[in-house]
This record gives sequence, C-alpha cells and structure tokens, in this order.
Amino acid sequence: MKLNIPWIVSRRNVLIAATLDFSLCVFLYEFVYQYEFDSEPSRLVSNTFAFFWIVVSYVLGRYEKTKKISFVIISKVIIKSIFLLFLTNTIYLFINWGYPLLFFWTDSNFFNSDLKDLSNFFIRVTIYIVLASTILQFNLGIINKNFYEQKKIWIFYGTNKKFKEILNETSFTTKKSIFWLSNKDDISSLDVNNIKGIIIEDFSLINQENIDLIFKLKLRGIIIDDFLSWFETQFHRMPTTLIENKYQLLEKLKSTQDKYQIRIKRIGDIIVSIFILLVTFPITIITCISIFIEDQGPIFYSQVRTGHKGERIKIYKFRSMVINAEEFGVQWSTSKDERITKVGKIIRATRLDELPQLFSVIKGEMSLIGPRPERPEIEESILKKIPFYNYRNVLKPGISGWAQVNYPYGSSIRDTINKLSYDIYYINHISFLLDILILFKTIKIVFTARADKRNKFEDLS
Repeated sequence: MKLNIPWIVSRRNVLIAATLDFSLCVFLYEFVYQYEFDSEPSRLVSNTFAFFWIVVSYVLGRYEKTKKISFVIISKVIIKSIFLLFLTNTIYLFINWGYPLLFFWTDSNFFNSDLKDLSNFFIRVTIYIVLASTILQFNLGIINKNFYEQKKIWIFYGTNKKFKEILNETSFTTKKSIFWLSNKDDISSLDVNNIKGIIIEDFSLINQENIDLIFKLKLRGIIIDDFLSWFETQFHRMPTTLIENKYQLLEKLKSTQDKYQIRIKRIGDIIVSIFILLVTFPITIITCISIFIEDQGPIFYSQVRTGHKGERIKIYKFRSMVINAEEFGVQWSTSKDERITKVGKIIRATRLDELPQLFSVIKGEMSLIGPRPERPEIEESILKKIPFYNYRNVLKPGISGWAQVNYPYGSSIRDTINKLSYDIYYINHISFLLDILILFKTIKIVFTARADKRNKFEDLS
C-alpha cells in the first residue's frame, strides 16, 4: 500500500498543534487524577477525553494559522476556549448525572460522594487544561508566524506561456511569490538565500551546465520539482489546464489499483454510515416532519446520477426546494436560489439533506468520500467543454469530497474546472487518512453551518 502524504506535509502545523494538545490533555488528566485520588486513572478514559478534545478543537478552528496578533484574534481564542470548557463539562455532567434525572431514578447510589468528587475533579482538570492549552496554542501561533511562515520566492524555470498558465491557476488560491526565469537563462546568478525552490517545466530542455547547477542547489536544500508535482504539493489539486497529455494523468491514476486501500475504504463506508444513521435518527425524524409541515409536499426526492465507471444510479435526498422546482426544465442551482424552502436553507447549510444517500453508500453504489455524482444530461454538456471530466468516474461517487470541502460555491464553467482539479487530486492521492481529513472537514462544515457552497450543477430540486 502506497501512502501519499503531500497534504499531510502541508498541514504539519495543525498536526503538531493537535498532537501537543492531545499529549497535554492526557498528561494533565492523569497527573491531577493521581495527585488527588492517589491511584492510576483509566487510560481509556484519558485518551478518549483527549481525542474528543482535539476533534472539537479542530471543528472550532483552534489549530488554524495565526495570521496576525490583535485584540479580535485574542478574543476569539478566549471565546473558543471557554466554549470548549463549557461543552466538555456539560457532556461529562450529563453522562454522570443526567441519566438518573432523565429517567427519574432516585437511588442514592447514583448521587454518592464519590461521583461528586469525580465531577469536581473533572471541572478542575478541564480548567487547567483550557488554560494550558490556550497558552500553548497561542504561543505556537506566534512561533509559526515569526519563524515558519517567512515568505520565500519560487522560481519557475521554463517558457513564459506555461508560467502565465500557472499564475492563472494560482490566482484564486493562496498567494505565492513566483518569478519567471527562461529555460535559456543562466541560473548561476540566482540569490539562493531567498529561494524556496525551483519549478521545472521540462528537464529535457535544460542544458547540461544548468542541470549541474540545479543538482548542486538541490544538495543545498533547495526544492527542485516538476511543475505538476509542485502544483499538487502546494495547492492539493491538479488543474487539467496544466496537463498536456493523457499519459501524465494515467501515470497518477495508479492509486486506484490499490485493492487493499479500496477494501479498507469500503469497510469504513459501511461502519461509519450505519453509525451516522443511528446517531442522527432523531434529527432525521425532525427533518421529515419539518419538510412536510412547511408545504405538505413530499419529504424525499430522487435523481438519476452518473456513478462508478459511468453507470446510472438513483440517489435520494431530503427535499430542500419547492414542489415542482423543475417544471420548466433543468435549471442551475444558485447560492441564493428562490426555489429553496425555509427548511431547505437549514438542511442544505448543515448538509442534512444528504443523509438519505447513506443508504446508497451501504448498498455499494456510493462512498462517503469521493467526487460528487453528476446528472447525465448535465455531464454530457460538461464533457464537451472540459477535458478529462470523465476521469472522475474512476471511483465511486461520494456524499462529500475533496472539492466540496476546499472550494467555495461556483457559478461558472471555470468553477467546475477548478473543482475537477480537486477531484483529480483526490483520485491521485486516495488514502484512508485523506478520507478521515475530509470527514473531519465535513463535520466542521456541518457544525459551523457554513453557507451552501456546492457546485452549481448539484441539487436541482
């Protein structure tokens, strides 16, 4: 099994912050417990608590990069920490005190002094952890800002035409300082102290003298990469506009042949889908009732989409638009579509309208993570305008995907092309860990109720 990790490398700051936070939680919990009760705490409890802590911290954005230090930033950090403290204690107290009250159990064993001591201990230890974690994360942000985020320039070594294509592709994403150097120019005069790396368009076009210089620069720690690999590593997508022939893409598609990886993905799909269905069952009932009450229309709607290897599949969703939303034919959905109902706005923002598709996942027609399935009539039109679009079908379509969690709502063919670049990247780098990252980012979107930013061709009813 091959593990591709450029997206992990680019998120090393988040991983380091989360790892340190996890270790801090476990250490303080076990240290304080042993100090107060003079006994060893349960490792399962301390590790479960620490895992919950870092997951909620990620959802709240506590591990995001600190772009600047200001009163507003500090206030947000404090507010997030207070909310995390309140949430963890509320859940803990409900688990330990809520169920006897909920079921009107009055047995004194439920309210003994040991339980009170444990509750008081948990409140104290979470206060200690919040204070220590806030100080730790704030200082990590300062260190990251001052030492690890110093901007250095990239040199593109190739033709001016390809350089302009790269600048056009990077215009909507993170700004990077990229300068052009013709592949006919001498690179011996470059100031290597201010260069992070050199992007090579075509190694075969470089003369022997410059090849030797590039080799020496690589030995000095300067990054040397071809432009497609560089783009994937830096932006976590693969633009089709930069792909000159199908062979470049076919070389990257080897990851889909990893049967072990696919089997792991399938097992995870089934287990997680069943778990989500059970956990969200009360929400599902409320959603069904709310949709019906608003306009007495159908609760579900179905559409035919293009699935794995071009096969037609039928997907189901909670209805988020008015009845007969497409009575005048297929229409593109927009971010402020007037056909969306009041309930629809809520369930679309929180992705609750996607819940019925979990049955398609269990059935095997879809996956939790993958390129979003498209309507055949829409896909037929897109295929004529966008090259390599049908490569999305090499995997099972997903409820959520790399494009959905990384790219905002689009309203043009250009936006569809950009989303395709994320889908191709996912296909190239499919792994269990990447699926976990997408799942967490999707959870973050659901809990923050971010505005609906899905592709314009999706969800037309």
